[in-house]
Amino acid sequence: MRVHLSNCGSISLMDAHNFRALDVLIEPQPEPQLAQALTRIGTRDGDSHVWLFPQVLRFLACQAADSEWDTGFAAMLAYAQQHGWVNTQGQVRAHITLAAEDQVVSVADFKAAMRALPAGISAVTTGQGKDVAGMIVSSLTSISAEPPMVGFFAHSASSMGDTLLQTGKFVANVLGEEHSQIIASFLSQPQGEARFKEGRWHSSEHQLPVLSDALASMECDIVCTHTLGTHKLVVGKIRKSSCNSASPVVNFNASTHKLVPLAA
Repeated sequence: MRVHLSNCGSISLMDAHNFRALDVLIEPQPEPQLAQALTRIGTRDGDSHVWLFPQVLRFLACQAADSEWDTGFAAMLAYAQQHGWVNTQGQVRAHITLAAEDQVVSVADFKAAMRALPAGISAVTTGQGKDVAGMIVSSLTSISAEPPMVGFFAHSASSMGDTLLQTGKFVANVLGEEHSQIIASFLSQPQGEARFKEGRWHSSEHQLPVLSDALASMECDIVCTHTLGTHKLVVGKIRKSSCNSASPVVNFNASTHKLVPLAA
C-alpha cells in the first residue's frame, strides 16, 4: 500500500490491496507544498517517516463496501500495533520514499503549447461594494449540468484570491467583441473598483458585479477549491444565469481574436 503525493497537488493510494507494505511516495516539490500535503494525511516524523491517519487510508482506498478489504486492512493495523508502529493517537507509521525527478517539458515549451490553444475569454468577478475584485481568465469551463457547475483556474498568488474566498461567490461573465476596454482595464488597473470603470456593470441580488451585456453571466456559489501546481481550481454551482446575443472573442497566441465562420 502506497500513498502518492504528486507535485501536482494530488493525493492518491496505490496498491490498495497490498497489506504487507506501507509507504509514502513523494515527488519533488516545494517544502511548503509538501508540508501542507503531509498535514492532510497525518503527522511528519523527521525526514524519513510519516504517522498516517487510518481513516485517510480508508477514504483513499475507496473500498468502503468491500468486507474482504476491511479484513485485510484490520489485520495490517493489528500487525503494525504488535510491532510498535501505531502511536497513542492511532496513527500508523509509514516510511517516506522519494521519487525520481519528473521527465516533463520546460516552462517555455508548456507556454508555447498553451498559446496554440484557442480559448474563450471571461471576466470573473467577486466581492461587494468597494471591495469588488475581478480577473480575466481563459480557463472557464463547464463541469456538470446536473447540478450545474463551472470552474476556472486562478494563480495561487492572485490578487483576487482573498476576496474570492472570503466572499464565497463569483460571477463568470463571458466576454465578446464589444468588451475590449473591459479586458484592457482588468489587465492594467489595480485590483478593486478601478477595474470596473469600463463596461455596463450592475449588482446582483447578492451585490456581486454582473456585466449587463455579457454573452453569458453565471452567478455561482463556490463549492470546491483545489490547488494543482501553481494554480487553484475554483468550482462554482450556478445559482442564476443570463445570456445575450453577441459575437465572442478568443485568446490565441497571447492575443485576442474574433471568430469568423469557415467558408463552405
